[in-house]
Amino acid sequence: MQIIIFTLNDKYYAINTEIVEEITKTISLTQVPNSEDWTEGLINLRGNVITLVNMSKLLLQNEDSCYNNIIIVNIEEEKIGILVKEVMEVVNIEEEKMESFNTQNTGIVGIYRIDNRIINIVDIHSLLYKNEG
Repeated sequence: MQIIIFTLNDKYYAINTEIVEEITKTISLTQVPNSEDWTEGLINLRGNVITLVNMSKLLLQNEDSCYNNIIIVNIEEEKIGILVKEVMEVVNIEEEKMESFNTQNTGIVGIYRIDNRIINIVDIHSLLYKNEG
């Protein structure tokens, strides 16, 4: 499995690269009134209107002080932008070495150790849909 590792609140997270379309620097956004707390607003990326999600809020953590990158993912034919502090690297991991994470409704499906780092593997699809509504 190939993952893209990023940071939030000085912790490492990763998502499967299969859903990643591109990575871009942060761009101006339009806020949407009465939207979910974890929705930052909308961005226009080359003519495509994309919902921008605050990953820190989605993971129910303290908000990061700054966001430098947006990871554009495609979930069920919908493009969504995920705000992250920094994209670190893309790596191949052995799924059988991933330690399962047995907490319900966190969106984190496992952890993986690379050198001295603990990488939280996130299932964006389940995280987004558990927080809808």
